[in-house]
Amino acid sequence: MNYDRNFFLPTGPLSQLEGYEYREQQQKMADQVMNILTDGHIGLIEAGTGTGKSLAYLYPSICFAKSKGEKVVISTNTINLQEQLLEKDIPVLFKLGTRFKAVVVKGWSNYPCWLRIKDLQEQLEDEKDSQELAELEKLLEQESVSEVTKLFESTAADIKEQIQAESDLCLRGKCSYFNQCPVFINRRQAETADIVIVNHHLLLADVAVRQAVGWEENAVLPVYYHLVLDEAHHIEDIATDYFGVQLSLLRIRRLLGFLYRPYGKNRGLLAGLRQNLSRYPSEEGDDLLEILDWQLLPQLRMVDEAAVKYFAVLEEELFQDRDDSDTVLIPYSGLEQGALLESYDRFFTSLVTLKTQLENLISLLEPDEGDKLTPYLKRIEAVIADLEFLMEAADRGFVYWLKKQQRQHGCVLQAAPIQVGEQLREHLLFQVKSAIFTSATLTVNNDFKYFCDSIGIGHSENWDLNTAIYASPFDYQNQVYLAVARDMPSAEHPDFAAVLVEHLDPLLAVTQGRAFILFTSYAMLRKTAQLVREHGLDQKYNFLVQGEMPRTEMLDRFRDEAKTVLLGTDSFWEGVDVAGDALSTVIITKLPFKVPTEPIAAARSEQMRLNGINPFLNYFLPQAVLKFRQGCGRLIRTKTDRGLILICDKRIMERSYGKFFIQSLPACSVHYDKLQAIEQEVKLWF
Repeated sequence: MNYDRNFFLPTGPLSQLEGYEYREQQQKMADQVMNILTDGHIGLIEAGTGTGKSLAYLYPSICFAKSKGEKVVISTNTINLQEQLLEKDIPVLFKLGTRFKAVVVKGWSNYPCWLRIKDLQEQLEDEKDSQELAELEKLLEQESVSEVTKLFESTAADIKEQIQAESDLCLRGKCSYFNQCPVFINRRQAETADIVIVNHHLLLADVAVRQAVGWEENAVLPVYYHLVLDEAHHIEDIATDYFGVQLSLLRIRRLLGFLYRPYGKNRGLLAGLRQNLSRYPSEEGDDLLEILDWQLLPQLRMVDEAAVKYFAVLEEELFQDRDDSDTVLIPYSGLEQGALLESYDRFFTSLVTLKTQLENLISLLEPDEGDKLTPYLKRIEAVIADLEFLMEAADRGFVYWLKKQQRQHGCVLQAAPIQVGEQLREHLLFQVKSAIFTSATLTVNNDFKYFCDSIGIGHSENWDLNTAIYASPFDYQNQVYLAVARDMPSAEHPDFAAVLVEHLDPLLAVTQGRAFILFTSYAMLRKTAQLVREHGLDQKYNFLVQGEMPRTEMLDRFRDEAKTVLLGTDSFWEGVDVAGDALSTVIITKLPFKVPTEPIAAARSEQMRLNGINPFLNYFLPQAVLKFRQGCGRLIRTKTDRGLILICDKRIMERSYGKFFIQSLPACSVHYDKLQAIEQEVKLWF
């Protein structure tokens, strides 16, 4: 299947479809993607909203895969975006007679495990839960992976946790259900696919495995040498999270619960083992019951008690005199000192004892029973290793910290790599023949330098980069009214929320709500929501407040209901597509700079200072500009959209760095005035 350079033209195949629009940017991007795949380069492509980015990389990727017989992996930021490619974009190409095989691959936990279903069925007493598992079994028998995953998504959370597939718990070829397993059916389908669609987290899981097995063998994904990363601006943060370490009471209790829990629908593997041993008495079985009742089960309680004490002392010691903070950095001298040492020794010793006892039990069991417990033994070993690593806090390539959790599970002990660029460069970019990074936001002031540094391809090295910036085809000059409020107080001023709420009514009246108000902190969001209700604005408009309902419900209601106003923070700045009249106003309350005391940000900025680099200009400012671009990008999604962007942070006009934010947006006039004047001007503009 050869690449048709006329495919996107008004005379080409794509023009046959209803709603077709010729976009020069889309044509140029597709040609560039094909050239990069063919010649073997690293491509950096910024494609503005409305470019038609998905088809611009899908079509050439398919043509290349079919003509060269080489698989192309496409990685997106989320599972939702994976499914969007499969259900929305790929069918467009099928309609035009393009023949190829594309497979979506998700992480293990998105599929049910046959063996765990069977184990759980033996313990369930609830008829409704049993019926739910029976329906899953029926689909599993039909080997319909897509239908299985859809039903699995709607499975009750407490059941889902007990039956989801997990890589480190899988028996693989030893499992009697191996050939019927939806995970491995999906993986076999991927081996014969032309296009494999994954998400960034799964991509990094594959990269991690390939560090051990190499690139010539199948790992999490089948062998591939060509890669397209969409929403590529996320890759640094996802890699930082993926290669980090976390230890919490929740993690410990989840592990212990899989082995044994006194109450609940699933009593755990040890409870099931004990039940079987009691059902069929024997001398050997009596010995095993003694080990369970007098060693392992009491030891599980001791581990739980020691963990509770350890995390309580950890929080008490490290958060002394820090009532105003939910995070504390851990020095490289480590934590193996003072009052914490006693609780740590008890916790560590209890884990080692549990490990030894479980090893002993496994050695006495029949292989099929022992194989089920071996993965949990490895999880205990991983917990011990992570605990030692976090307590020592000695690796200066990592930053260590303790964070309070909002709920009842205490605090989380964490570590994350300060830089991930070297890992991405060595273990991904050096291994593939071509890699294309694309997003609507990769540049700052039309420069890829910040993104290059984040993925380990610094300008000091001789990289053969193929770069392009394709501007949005939308007419922002006429579609957007961009205003900056001259008389808004600083976001740190105690009156900021009150002034904002005071002016909301006349602004929202113009568009009958239909507004996103984007915050940089939950505290300011909650304060604004409280004042909105105190002023009775919730009687005029339908306010949807993040944290009061699930994110998907907020978006569905925003699209479907009248006079809606959404108050959101971090996750609503990007990845939200509300086209048409449903969204007519975006209010940016504050320029989205990272909090400088946040552990990873603090560690990266300190490292830059030590290397003689200005962290504000080279880290905090580029991060904020990219986030700002994403936030503003929520407004215009089609060529007929029109609306207001109101920026309530006058630093964008009064500080020298403000020009980077303004220049990062598509060309449109900036109205810098008092709020009352803006309200009048906006009425006339709409």
